[in-house]
Amino acid sequence: MTTDRTYELKQPIHGNYHAYYNKRPNAYDTDPRLEQLPQDIFKGKRVLDIGCNEGWLAVDIAQRFSPSKVIGLDLDGDLIAGAWKRRRAVWSLQEPPHKQYAPTEQKVQPSTTKPGQKRKRTDTDLALAKETRPGSPMYFPAALQHMFGPLPIPSSTQGTSSRASHTFPNNMSFYTVDWMAPRDIDMSAEGESTIAGIEREDREGYDVAIAFSITKWIHLHGGDEGLLAFFRKIHTVLRPGGVLLLEPQGWENYAKAKKLTPALSETYKTLQLRPSEFPTLLRDIGFKEIGSYAEEIHKRAILAFKKV
Repeated sequence: MTTDRTYELKQPIHGNYHAYYNKRPNAYDTDPRLEQLPQDIFKGKRVLDIGCNEGWLAVDIAQRFSPSKVIGLDLDGDLIAGAWKRRRAVWSLQEPPHKQYAPTEQKVQPSTTKPGQKRKRTDTDLALAKETRPGSPMYFPAALQHMFGPLPIPSSTQGTSSRASHTFPNNMSFYTVDWMAPRDIDMSAEGESTIAGIEREDREGYDVAIAFSITKWIHLHGGDEGLLAFFRKIHTVLRPGGVLLLEPQGWENYAKAKKLTPALSETYKTLQLRPSEFPTLLRDIGFKEIGSYAEEIHKRAILAFKKV
């Protein structure tokens, strides 16, 4: 027997579209939305991607933009399973890391090695070889994965640098969770573990929160108050000076989505807030708008807000 919850997850009533990224011309190109943003916006930052789908955007950020960590959330477990697969697939194409040779201020002594003798490695040599840099994306042909399977994910403690856990592919986590659901509902032990994990991440806080193409669904499910609660929660989990990157769907996009279920249609009738009002709502909550960037996929703007 199909439960209501199973039915919901099989229908994209939360915007949880499967094969969402299949229309992208090249499956391993950087998400074009990221190319519109300041290139240092994620560097060294803790990033939260809410409604991450199959994790393509989150993986792009983790691999190419040097964040300290990326956390992706989606309420659809199948999509999250796809996100973990995406991470491994992209990692399998990446060039192996190289030794990073950086000159030190130590004076190099003249060599006293006699002809025919091997020169001993000095402290300078060892210092030069300490650090590694990540390899370039798209180094191996994608066909290798089909022939031999994906590469294993290295341990976060593997290597010579303590920064291993902050470099791709170890700088990301994915959670199957309804971020806005009440926490007092009954759930399995696995569900409780997931909630504990994301609550721990939330307590640590984020420098950047991403909400791309999800406000319509939160609005239709939670009404005006649900949307306001969503914005307030983002403000709460962001660190001081943290940035919200928001890609809201236009009001004209609600009409088709409301037809998916009678409940959505009923909520739609009660809505008073409009996407054009979101910047004002966010300012009232404690954000300052700091930028707007063109988004070519859906012809929408990406709005940037800073927590003040």
